[in-house]
Amino acid sequence: MIDSYRFEVKIPIPLNRLQKVESWLNTHSLLFKTHHTNRWVNSLYLDIPNLESYEQNLSGISQRKKVRIRWYNNLTDSHKAKLEFKYRRGGKGYKILFDTEINFESKRFNWMRELQHCYTNLPDEGKIIWGNAQSPVLICRYLREYYQSSCGKVRATFDKNIHVFDQRFNAQANLRKSVSLGDYVLLELKTDENNEEELSHLLSTCPLRPSRHSKYVNGVRSLTWA
Repeated sequence: MIDSYRFEVKIPIPLNRLQKVESWLNTHSLLFKTHHTNRWVNSLYLDIPNLESYEQNLSGISQRKKVRIRWYNNLTDSHKAKLEFKYRRGGKGYKILFDTEINFESKRFNWMRELQHCYTNLPDEGKIIWGNAQSPVLICRYLREYYQSSCGKVRATFDKNIHVFDQRFNAQANLRKSVSLGDYVLLELKTDENNEEELSHLLSTCPLRPSRHSKYVNGVRSLTWA
């Protein structure tokens, strides 16, 4: 499944500014309301051994691809996971998604076997897109709150309690020992490419400025210096 092009703006919020930003969003003329129940998001980030995706993001390359497997809530239950190829083209991006699954309950679990199983069960298109980014780097886990404007054009999420689990040096999945990415909340504002004007109007009133932010990059950094 191919997702549509969309703008995605990220705003890291220090905890001492969170209440102000939440109040701004709740009282904005776009009339944001809860769009989905809160849930935990789990993302396994994959890369090639020399962390090419990580390096490209650090370098600010405008055209890049990120590979991850995402599932929700229970960290050990990924039977409804999605393999996501996330493309970035300048200020816009899109995703290509495939159904997949990681069997964390297997007594014979190891990353090589599980990822080979994911690859084998992909259609040919997915195998071609995946390429060589098949090394597990980290799992990022956070609690996400969902909001949407009354017009349905702009979506907002708050990501809280962001932690990463290092997967680089063991064939077994590390689902116990994590590292926090810090005392902040990440606000993400998203809209389809046809609604740039609404997003610009919203950002013009925001009490904080957007900035480049990548959970994957920050996760690798945090694990490197943990």
